[in-house]
Amino acid sequence: MLAVKWDILSYLKKPLHQRWFGLNKTWRGFFIMPLACWPGVLAARTFEDVLDISAPVFHLHSTIFISLCLGFAYCLAELPNSFLKRRLGVKEGQTSQKFTLFFIIFDQADSVLGCLMAYALLIPLDGNTFLGTMFAGTFIHLIFNYLLFRLKVRKNPF
Repeated sequence: MLAVKWDILSYLKKPLHQRWFGLNKTWRGFFIMPLACWPGVLAARTFEDVLDISAPVFHLHSTIFISLCLGFAYCLAELPNSFLKRRLGVKEGQTSQKFTLFFIIFDQADSVLGCLMAYALLIPLDGNTFLGTMFAGTFIHLIFNYLLFRLKVRKNPF
């Protein structure tokens, strides 16, 4: 969101496909999100070492590879939602008036699902871990978006 607010890498602010996904899904996201994932992946790897936890994903893959996978998965997973909203006539950055609660949750859950699918390709995830992380991740995403709204980084809370 800071990249959008501060207009970082504005030359990459070209829509992927305006009619299908709208103006907000741009090439910039596919460049920035893998970079934005890197500090979190690095922190997770550091905590793994400090807490002496054996997480197979960090032993099998590099931090940069995991960041790339998560960033691209995050961006790709948002595209079906944007496509659906454009077909329903919902403008970019807005929520559908007909299915408001569904789209508020789906707007946050889609990227969580994408990241979980990337993780599932990298390491085995059991169903309980997948579902628990899906719910927790979506809830955390909702909270962070609300906080970004309160800090005036986002234009709307959800």
